[in-house]
Amino acid sequence: MDPIDNCQRAVDGARAVIATVRPEEMAKSTPCSEWDVRGLINHMIGTCQSFAGGLRGQALGQGPADADPAGDDPAGAYGRAADALMQEWRAPGALEKTLKMPFGDMAASMATSIVVGDQTIHTWDLAKALGRPHTMDEELAADTLQLMEQFGNNPDMRGPGKAFAMPVECPEAASIQERLIALSGRTP
Repeated sequence: MDPIDNCQRAVDGARAVIATVRPEEMAKSTPCSEWDVRGLINHMIGTCQSFAGGLRGQALGQGPADADPAGDDPAGAYGRAADALMQEWRAPGALEKTLKMPFGDMAASMATSIVVGDQTIHTWDLAKALGRPHTMDEELAADTLQLMEQFGNNPDMRGPGKAFAMPVECPEAASIQERLIALSGRTP
């Protein structure tokens, strides 16, 4: 699978769910205990902005920090951030770059997987918070599950205040989506 195409599919899926959010739903709680719907959308926008900045040579997380980038138009704000990110990914040589991550340098080709996983899982979180059914793109979910199985069991990444909650038990026969959600610390 093409990593740029995967990113496009992930942000398109997120864009579709964010477009359904009504103003009165912005304060709903999400499976991410630290964020309500507004906070989750702001995180998703911020991830797009941060990786776009990283592809321009900035250290991730060092770009402009708008406290509420979603504002009164979360779908528009997300769309602009996702479009800017995809423009950077499509620039010649983007996949050969090295991004300055908080934990060290990372090949941009690997960073695509982080963006895909982040946006795919958080799109599910958003749909769950809104009470809307959501089926992840199975190929993106399978790739993200594989990445999480390889790298997501680092104890420095699990627990309160960290990237992921502790995994939730899930039957081996569960779907890829259910296994990914459980491994990311959410109840499928």
